[in-house]
Amino acid sequence: MSEEDTETGALIIGSLVLVLGIIGLLASVATGNGQGIASNALSVIIGGCIVYADKSHKPGGYLPYLIFAAIGIVIYTIFIVFFIIMAIAVPGTLSNYTQNYGYETQYNDRDIDPKTATSVMFFLMAAVMAFVDWIAIWFWMVVYRAYQHMKGVEEDRGQTYQVKLNNV
Repeated sequence: MSEEDTETGALIIGSLVLVLGIIGLLASVATGNGQGIASNALSVIIGGCIVYADKSHKPGGYLPYLIFAAIGIVIYTIFIVFFIIMAIAVPGTLSNYTQNYGYETQYNDRDIDPKTATSVMFFLMAAVMAFVDWIAIWFWMVVYRAYQHMKGVEEDRGQTYQVKLNNV
């Protein structure tokens, strides 16, 4: 990936975060969802920081996205592990719960075993979360490359100014 492609990718990601944050913010305000308002306002700020960093060539503007996206990636990974553990461990526990309380009679007319359905559901959730995690990691890497490139440009500019000042 060239440097221009990296910056363009980061700008697209920032614009996407900004637009989706604005749409989510409007929807949250319309429904009166306080948590949605706070999280979408944060998305708007973070998306704006990426756009600002790209337009003004200041690498610090990428840091809020990098920090919050890294936290999100860790949370997604924890959920993936949780869903896999639930797919393996819970179906037996759920079956015991339904037998103990007399709910097993509800499942006699079904062709699919509830244990299998529960396992498949949790594995499917883990697969969806793995896909979301993969996209989040890819976005994070694009923004991180733009940050590294911008940081290198800033360091080059600082050295150029330093040389000019020493020659005076």
